[in-house]
Amino acid sequence: MTAYRNMLRAAAGLACLTAVTACASTAPAGTGLPQATAVPQVFRSEMRIDPRDNGLTWAQQDQLAAIAAEYQARGHGPLVISYPQGAGNQDAAIGAIAEARSFLYERGIDWRMISGGAYDARGASQGELIFSFQSYVAVAPECGTDWDNLALELDNQHYSNFGCAMAANLAAMVSDPRDLIAPRTMGVADSGRRQTVLDHYRAGESTASERSDHESGAVSNVNN
Repeated sequence: MTAYRNMLRAAAGLACLTAVTACASTAPAGTGLPQATAVPQVFRSEMRIDPRDNGLTWAQQDQLAAIAAEYQARGHGPLVISYPQGAGNQDAAIGAIAEARSFLYERGIDWRMISGGAYDARGASQGELIFSFQSYVAVAPECGTDWDNLALELDNQHYSNFGCAMAANLAAMVSDPRDLIAPRTMGVADSGRRQTVLDHYRAGESTASERSDHESGAVSNVNN
């Protein structure tokens, strides 16, 4: 009789374990939900070069400033400057590239990220400088207007519009759409601050930053 009872208990335990496993297998696994994503595109800006100009004009400097800002915010890979090879203003365009590189460097773009190229412009009297780099554009999921009956979700799956509005808002708000498909790399370490901390540590001093009374978070100094 005891053996029979033990067998029943084991069978009941196995049935419970099977039920729990079945429930776990039908729970949402986090896949198939609407997601915001991004696709690559090429940013392109053309600059007209007049051989009669002596250096970059104010309009050209404004254009370069806009290019630099866009590249720093959403650019990836090298910033390529292509000149019109074979055009009547080829020499002027090459000279403008040197000035443009210096301008972009002063705006915070590393020399190593500025690349050069050429495109065939033979027979043309005037050709443009072309600034290009890769960026990404966000793609929002298409949210439906119909909603499933949650009372009839017998298989414990999510409904079709679950999370769609949040994903669409994320695609609309993200600063750099590439963040939707890959994490950013770490920035350059602050070597100056690191050396300061090491010097304080070796001297047995506090490595925390000093703060003034104006940086206190206390609302009041009145004692109860």
